Amino acid sequence: MKRLFLIWGLLILIYGVTFSQSYVGTDRCLTCHAYVKPVAKDYKQTLHAKIHLLPSAQTVRGDFTQTVSMGSSYGNALVRLRTDGSKWYAKLIPSSGDSVEYEIVYTYGFGWKQRYLVKIDSSYYMLPIQWNMKGYLDNSSGSWVPYVPGTWFNSDGTLKATNTNSFRAKSYDKNCVGCHATGLNITKYVSAQNDTFWIAKWANNNSINDMVIGCENCHGPGSDHASTGDKTKIINPKNLSYERQLEVCGQCHFRGTSSNGTHEYAWNEANNKGYIPGDSLGLYIVHAPGLWPDNYTSRMHHQQYDDILKSKHYSNPYHKLTCFECHDPHKVTGNPHQIVDSLYVRDQSGNYIWIKTSNDDNTLCLACHAGYGPFAGLTRAMIKDPVANKDTIASVVSRHTHHSYDPDNKNNTGGASRCSKCHMAKTAITAKAYDIHSHTFEVISPKKTLDYKTVTTPTKGMLNSCAASCHRNPTGNIPSFGIPTDANLTDWAETTDIQLADTLWRYFRAWWPTKVEQIASVVSTFELFQNYPNPFNPTTTIEFALPKRANVKLVIYDISGRVVKTLIDGQEYEPGLYRVEWNGKNDYGEYVSSGIYLYRLQAGDFVSTKKMVLVR
Repeated sequence: MKRLFLIWGLLILIYGVTFSQSYVGTDRCLTCHAYVKPVAKDYKQTLHAKIHLLPSAQTVRGDFTQTVSMGSSYGNALVRLRTDGSKWYAKLIPSSGDSVEYEIVYTYGFGWKQRYLVKIDSSYYMLPIQWNMKGYLDNSSGSWVPYVPGTWFNSDGTLKATNTNSFRAKSYDKNCVGCHATGLNITKYVSAQNDTFWIAKWANNNSINDMVIGCENCHGPGSDHASTGDKTKIINPKNLSYERQLEVCGQCHFRGTSSNGTHEYAWNEANNKGYIPGDSLGLYIVHAPGLWPDNYTSRMHHQQYDDILKSKHYSNPYHKLTCFECHDPHKVTGNPHQIVDSLYVRDQSGNYIWIKTSNDDNTLCLACHAGYGPFAGLTRAMIKDPVANKDTIASVVSRHTHHSYDPDNKNNTGGASRCSKCHMAKTAITAKAYDIHSHTFEVISPKKTLDYKTVTTPTKGMLNSCAASCHRNPTGNIPSFGIPTDANLTDWAETTDIQLADTLWRYFRAWWPTKVEQIASVVSTFELFQNYPNPFNPTTTIEFALPKRANVKLVIYDISGRVVKTLIDGQEYEPGLYRVEWNGKNDYGEYVSSGIYLYRLQAGDFVSTKKMVLVR
């Protein structure tokens, strides 16, 4: 009983600080935190703080002298943009019928792209236009594209009525606001005529300063903390369990719906309650990520949380990576995407050191990975001074990548041997195709492009890391392998894509072959032995005997007979006893799930099959 009370007490200490508190808004937090643990000035420059702004010459990114076509699929309807003094307008011009003009009340986005909100009755709606900037925080140029024009226009270009339930179901209040405001309350209204709509309210009477991803989105409601200064009365995500830490970011960086499917953000309809850090996010969301045909790789944005749950960084028994180890949530750093500019790590001698970090010179990854696995030949002290130790670092990393070492692209190689080029290829879209990095940290094999070449939905074919990061329509010193220019960057089933994937796969499998070890030279019979250990996790060993020279094929299948991993693919071996280790990965380099697997040896006319069990 004492233990039960102790556990209950701990839960109250961890989560109870939010039970009776209310949201005070970001300005209240920043009043003190301009001086105490000062983050106010830095936070205000982040994209979280600029997600919504009042329109002005300083905040509007798009060119409002232009007219945007919705394209032939929507009757070439238009959206004409203009300004009048301090006001910004968009006129929706249908193919026939009357035009309608709206005043823009809020911008939506600042760093990659920008959309625009208008108000109809008591709810907000996104206009069917999007301004795509040249690059991250680079608005030196840009272009307009249609954004879900089917919300506003019919296929013949006529305008849809805005007083229908089908239109109201597309409102910002219903679908978006949960990840874009602090202290949200959402109310569903149904009139006597069955008109259904949603109205969002947020902190401080819908203050524009709380139409942000603010302090309390990550730290929970802070009225008690703000009134007392007591740091035990606010959630610090670093003090939560690992799962709960990830969920703080995952509340918005997932793709799916609310618990009952009403909204596209975290919300518990049964209790009409939004997620609070420290809660179990699973009570508020249903995952439904947008994936490539492999049903694994992200092709849509804001689903990095879905990615990391699949990654080795999530299941690593030695260290489990959190989002805010790599990204600084409080400030714009010297690196894109608020990637941390330094890490405080323990070196191999046991001393803690600061390492300046960047994605583009591999220090971000090597600050942790130095000394382990393929990077055992490096120390963290070396990574602290990557210029002085470049030759040593280059030798070790190139041995792993089989590429020259030019992560910062000084030799115009496209960033050869940069960790993220292979392990975090840009696979998803936020403004333009392939501008969001995968967070599964898996290398997407060229074999996937070959295996999914006949797929037509949800995409045409399947991308791979090698092509997407470097070799598709290469420039500079990146080899093209004689493959012609690829005409359509969103179609991965073209002849050029398949030719390139076939070439890349030949290199890929030759560089990372299965290690086959001969442990004896004289045997009397063909034999395939039972793997050991069995059951196993994470690796197992398979041995086979050849009394004479033979062409060998050793393949692992799942219980339905599908090829999982080809360990040996038709190579000639001399007589002897051989040993092969399987690491539980498939031909794509992905870890497979628990289950019964078959392994089959074919050596000349000899064929044998056995079962094994993987238990994760």
